[in-house]
Amino acid sequence: MTCSESGHDNQKWIDGVVLCALVAAGSRAVETNRDQINALNVFPVPDGDTGTNMSLTLRSIVEESAIQPTLHAGDAAQRMARSALLAARGNSGLISAQFFRGMASVSTGRERITPSDFAEGMVAGAIAAYDSVPNPREGTMLTVMRVSADIAVERAEMGADIAEVLEAVVEASVTAVALTPTQLDVLMEAGVVDSGGYGLSVFLAGALEMAQERGDGATVFPSPEPVGVDPDARSDTGVRIEFMDAVQEEIFGYCTVFLIEGEELDVVAIRDKVTTFGESAVVAGDATAVKIHLHPLDPGPVMSYGAGLGTLAGITILNMDEQTTEWVADRRVNGSGLPGMLSDTPDPDARCLETAIIAVCTGVGLKTIFAQAGMGACTSIQGGDTMNPSVRDLLDAVESAPSDQVILLPNNGNIIAAALQVPALTNKDVLVVQTRSVQAGITAVFAFSATADLDANVASMTNAATDVRVGSVTRAVRDAVVSGQKIKNGDVMALLDGKLIAKADDSVSALVQMIQLSTGDAGLITIYTGEELPDSDAERALNEVQEVAGEAEVELVSGGQPHYDFLIAFE
Repeated sequence: MTCSESGHDNQKWIDGVVLCALVAAGSRAVETNRDQINALNVFPVPDGDTGTNMSLTLRSIVEESAIQPTLHAGDAAQRMARSALLAARGNSGLISAQFFRGMASVSTGRERITPSDFAEGMVAGAIAAYDSVPNPREGTMLTVMRVSADIAVERAEMGADIAEVLEAVVEASVTAVALTPTQLDVLMEAGVVDSGGYGLSVFLAGALEMAQERGDGATVFPSPEPVGVDPDARSDTGVRIEFMDAVQEEIFGYCTVFLIEGEELDVVAIRDKVTTFGESAVVAGDATAVKIHLHPLDPGPVMSYGAGLGTLAGITILNMDEQTTEWVADRRVNGSGLPGMLSDTPDPDARCLETAIIAVCTGVGLKTIFAQAGMGACTSIQGGDTMNPSVRDLLDAVESAPSDQVILLPNNGNIIAAALQVPALTNKDVLVVQTRSVQAGITAVFAFSATADLDANVASMTNAATDVRVGSVTRAVRDAVVSGQKIKNGDVMALLDGKLIAKADDSVSALVQMIQLSTGDAGLITIYTGEELPDSDAERALNEVQEVAGEAEVELVSGGQPHYDFLIAFE
C-alpha cells in the first residue's frame, strides 16, 4: 500500500507524499500509452493530441509538485490544482484539471485525507468538469469521470482502503469507456471508444499500480473493445474507413487555448460569452485566472475578448484542418507500425525514459517517496542493513530499467562496493551516486531533474546527498560498546552520522534527545517512522520534536522501514 496505516485500528490515510505518488504513477501511465490515446481521438474533432495534451498537463503537475514536496495533503492538492489549471492543454487537459480542483476542494486545511475524502474529491472534480463545459455530452471523458467517482464513493463507504477504491474505479472506468460508442454517435460512426475517457482510465490504472505496489504506472493498458461496433467494419487501424473519408470534407478551424489572468473574473459569464465564438468550449478557473479552450473558425475575436478582461498567457493556436489531414493519413497506412496507430500496440519493454533511477531501500513508505520524488523515473530494489543486494540483483534491476541511462543509489555504505561493480557489467550507461543512507538517497532523488543530462543529474544529486546529516533510532540487539559507551541488549540508541549521541528507555525519548543535540542550522527535519512504531508514539514524537526543534520545520513521514523506529534527515 502507498498510504499510511494507523496501526491497530487499521484506518487508512493519504498524505501529500502519497497523493503526489499516485498522480506521478498516473502521469507515467498516460505518457506510456500516449500514442494509443492519440490514435483514438475523433471527438470533438479527429486529431491526434488528446494523449499528448493529457500527458503534458500531468507532467507539469508532477514536476511542480517535486519542486516543493510536502506531507500536507491539502497543500499538495492545492498546488496540483493550480499547476493543472495553468498547464492544462487542449480539451482533455483542461477537463483533467478539474479532477485536481475537486481533490483540492476536499483537502483544504487537511494534513491527511481518507479514501472517502479521496472519493468525494473525485465527485467534486466530476461536477467541476461538467460545469466547465457549456453543453456536456455523454459518452465522453465526462461520463467516465462521473461513473468512476460514483463507484469510488460506493467502495469507500464500505470501508475500502485507497488501493481497493482504485481497483473498483479502474474496473468501472474500463466498462464506461467501452460503452462510450453507444452514447455518442460520432464514436459509433468511427468505430472507436472515446480517447479522453480512455486516457482518464489509463491515469487511474497507473495510480492503482502504485497503490498496489505493482509498479510505477509505466505499463501498457490496452483500450477496451468498443461495445456495439462490428469489428469487421473497422480498418486495420481500428477506425472505420467511411468515417475517415467523411471527415476530410469537414472544416474544423483552430484549436485555441489561452489563460486570462486578472481580478474579479466571472467564470460563468466568460463561459457563456466564449460559446458564441466557436465550438467545443471548455472554460474553468477562478476570480484570478481562467483557462479557455475553444474551436473557432477565427481565433481573433475570442482572443480580443479575453485581452479585454486581463492579461493573456499560455496561448496555443493549432490548425485543426491540418491535424485532421495528418490524422487520416496516419490511419490509412495499414500495418506500417507508425506511432499512434491502434494496431501498433506499444512494446512494454520499450525504452521510455531519458534517465532511470534505481534506489535500494526497504519499507512501503520509503518506496513511495522514492517513486514520487523521482517523478516516475525512480524504482526501488529491496535491500538494507540486514539484506544487502548482490551485484547480480543490482545488475538485474539496471537491465530492467526503462532507459539506457541509469543512476544507481545504493543508500547504504555496505552496498556501495557492489553498486560500483555494475557499470562494467552492462552495456548501459550507469553512474553510481554513493549514498550511504536512505535519507541521503531521498535528498539526492529530490535533486533529480527530468530535463537535465546524466552527468548534470549525478553532480547535483551527489551535492544534495553530501549536504544532509542523517540520524537513526534503534534498539541494540546485544551488549556492545558503541562510540565508547557501553550498550546493553534492548537499549534504545540515537545515532547521528553513525555515532551514538544519546540513549534512552524508549524511542521517542531518544529521538527528542537527538533533536535537542543535533538541530543546529537545520531548516528542515524529516523523520521517517518504522513499521513497528505505534501510532501513539508517532503522534507523541511529532509533538515533542516540534517543541525542541527551534525554527526548523519538522515533517513526519511513514517510512515503514524495519529495525529502525525513526530515520532522520537534517537539511
